[in-house]
Amino acid sequence: MFQDPPPDREFDEAEAYPLMEQIVLDTISELPDFPGFEKRIYLRPEDCAEALGSGYEGWVALEISYTFSDATSSLPLVRTDYTMLLREQWESEGYNIHRDDIALDTGRGSLEAERPDGINLWWWVADSVSLTLQTGCIPATEGFDKPDYIPPAGGVLPESDPAAQNRMNPPESSTSKAIDPFATTSESPSGG
Repeated sequence: MFQDPPPDREFDEAEAYPLMEQIVLDTISELPDFPGFEKRIYLRPEDCAEALGSGYEGWVALEISYTFSDATSSLPLVRTDYTMLLREQWESEGYNIHRDDIALDTGRGSLEAERPDGINLWWWVADSVSLTLQTGCIPATEGFDKPDYIPPAGGVLPESDPAAQNRMNPPESSTSKAIDPFATTSESPSGG
């Protein structure tokens, strides 16, 4: 995750979070019959100066991860079909696949690719299956604490979203009532 020197970047810490979330959305949009992730986690930003030395003061590395439930992770669709589709997708996008050690007999291992912008995608297949994105070292954003709320990709429920609970500013909401995205008629405020 730490390259010295890091690849040229066109984004900083604050810009990286929405970019990574969009990459997740774009990636899963190509996967048929997507069953949904169970959990999203944002790791605490890593200080690159601690890993690479004082020449990297003011640089951080970010990592976000989406994980399937154990039951979903056991599906051949997720373990093997998605692995093959991601390999094809990443090759066709021109990503540098630098790790591909998924065992055909067990479906276990990892597939890793770096995008031209330096973001690393890591598909990990073990007891559970996850998609992790890593920025490597990028410039920290002055005065930045944590990103504003970004809705999770792939069906993660609020109670399974530690990223939103701990590593994001809370969402701004004008109403406390959830909106049903599948409703076919609109309700008036009086319920009629």
